[in-house]
Amino acid sequence: MKNMNIVLVVFLAVITAVPASAQISLGVLGGLNIANLDMDEGDMGDAEFASRTVFGFGGILDYSISENIALRLEPMYLQKGADIVVDGFDDQFIVKLSYFEVPMMFKYSFSGDNINPYIMAGPSIGFLLEAKTVLDAAGGASEETDIKDETSSVDFSFGFGAGVNLPMGNNSIFVDARYVLGLTNIVDDPDAPDDDVKNNGIQIFAGITFPVGG
Repeated sequence: MKNMNIVLVVFLAVITAVPASAQISLGVLGGLNIANLDMDEGDMGDAEFASRTVFGFGGILDYSISENIALRLEPMYLQKGADIVVDGFDDQFIVKLSYFEVPMMFKYSFSGDNINPYIMAGPSIGFLLEAKTVLDAAGGASEETDIKDETSSVDFSFGFGAGVNLPMGNNSIFVDARYVLGLTNIVDDPDAPDDDVKNNGIQIFAGITFPVGG
């Protein structure tokens, strides 16, 4: 409940700051997250993180503050995590994380005839839904462990990227790519106080928006 209160406070603050004349659009998006985890190499011994391609999907709340500037909220379900590779071992060890993620991206669009490119940047807050590790042994056995109690319930990050917007009548189709840098240590385990692990990812999304109201 406390985490949802944080989202509500941030959302209300954003709404209050947006001019009453701002144009509002709604939409949906979906795509891929090439997710990875970042940790000091010295802390992992012979192991290393490798990226895993997962997915995310959700909605869009778009505020056009001016002709070129917009604020976009993207509440979504987003998967994160990584594969762990150990030299000399054929077993596959996977860290699987899922979040309710709320990116808040400030977007600057460049005018074009048929295609409008844009750049964007902004913070994101994620609330942990599920955290587990999966060990897939080379012989075919699989073992799953819940690690939610040892994982931070909130994940802060910052993203930046670019995309293109294709107007279709009053609606718009877009494709964009962004790099998201984790700012929060996601390890919340008293038995590992020195571990510092952060989520990172390259995200590729596509979606559609349509104006609402006046």
